[in-house]
Amino acid sequence: MTVKTEQQTRRDLIDPLLEKAGWNLKDRTKVVLEVDTKQSNFKTRDYQTIDETLRNDADSAYVDYLLLDSAGSPLAIVEAKRTSRDPVLGQQQAEMYADDINSQTGKDLFIFLTNGFEVWFWNRPHESLRMVKGFHSRDALERLRFQNISKKSFLDVPIRPEIVDRPYQIEAVKRVLEGTERGRRKFLIVQATGTGKTRVAIAIIDVLLRSNRAQKILFLADRKALRDQAYNDGFKVFFPNESKIRVYSGNVDKNKRLFASTIQTFQDCYQDFSPGDFDVIISDESHRSIYYKWKDVFTYFDAIEIGLTATPAELIDRNTFRFFECEEGNPTALYTYEQAVEDRWLAPFDIYEARTHFQIAGIKPEDVPNEVIRDLVEKGIEPWEINFEGMPSKFISQGSMPFSTRSLMTSFGTSSGLMPAI
Repeated sequence: MTVKTEQQTRRDLIDPLLEKAGWNLKDRTKVVLEVDTKQSNFKTRDYQTIDETLRNDADSAYVDYLLLDSAGSPLAIVEAKRTSRDPVLGQQQAEMYADDINSQTGKDLFIFLTNGFEVWFWNRPHESLRMVKGFHSRDALERLRFQNISKKSFLDVPIRPEIVDRPYQIEAVKRVLEGTERGRRKFLIVQATGTGKTRVAIAIIDVLLRSNRAQKILFLADRKALRDQAYNDGFKVFFPNESKIRVYSGNVDKNKRLFASTIQTFQDCYQDFSPGDFDVIISDESHRSIYYKWKDVFTYFDAIEIGLTATPAELIDRNTFRFFECEEGNPTALYTYEQAVEDRWLAPFDIYEARTHFQIAGIKPEDVPNEVIRDLVEKGIEPWEINFEGMPSKFISQGSMPFSTRSLMTSFGTSSGLMPAI
């Protein structure tokens, strides 16, 4: 790999990343290059550049990029390093530039550190430095600045009982809010089917909105029914005055505040947003949706991420816990089916075991109709995974089959009109 100079890095790598996030480098109302933080007058927005102060005798310090807000005032700085250097090495230098500007304006600036391959974002002094997938847009940074200034204590924003009123639901909401207060950004909620995961998510969103901790929310599900449930029973009922959208295609009105979409649909349009365009992302049935090709959607955004799943904790893939930064086997909140039955929120059930044609005969890729193959691919299941040999009835139980095979049997059995799957 050819090592680039800092100027080459900026021209070939950093400039395109800024342009992608909406920062027009030719528009001086948005970006000013090589600004002298010692000799500029930031109160009057008189930004002196290297061409104007390099040859005089006064002290100078040049920030690589100064990003301006919609009023033309300093909003963020970008400290660039060549590709061969660790961008975090510029942290102290960037702090000096930010302090120079703060000494005149009394306002904190966002800081980006980059070498073209890595981008680090620092919401100083409110949050720790973290790696992101790209630069935030102007709108995203102005929104985050508003939250920094206007956020309320969670103690002053009670959980609305009309959204959740069961003890385990309230406990789940509190655990996420407490983690947010401590600076955590990833959470995993495991609750048995029928105990109100979506209600818990809506209650969390409600507190974050009313405390000015979040303004743009994305609810992602892997099925249309779950998307519609969140939109119809959640957004429309509890946030009637918020602008909202149910996403049906890749052409999305980005000016809304609440978004409900399937992960399959959002896969086609997520890069039309900047990494900072959402404050919170809810992932329903997250044990499935954070894998395969869809994982890029979640890793792209710099947002608080909350995973919801009804799959028992002991059956969740270990990667799920790692993704949500939970100690293995310990989700943020856990409410099991057994607990729900004991507390009389759910009724007990008995398993009825039966053999299907596919369990006996097995399934091969060539046996599967094309429309089912397409449906499975949309769910992140590769066709080559479809290879189930079949087994005698005494060995059959739902837990003995891989998830992909159970999904296939459900799809194939229903579409072909054969014996229904378990």
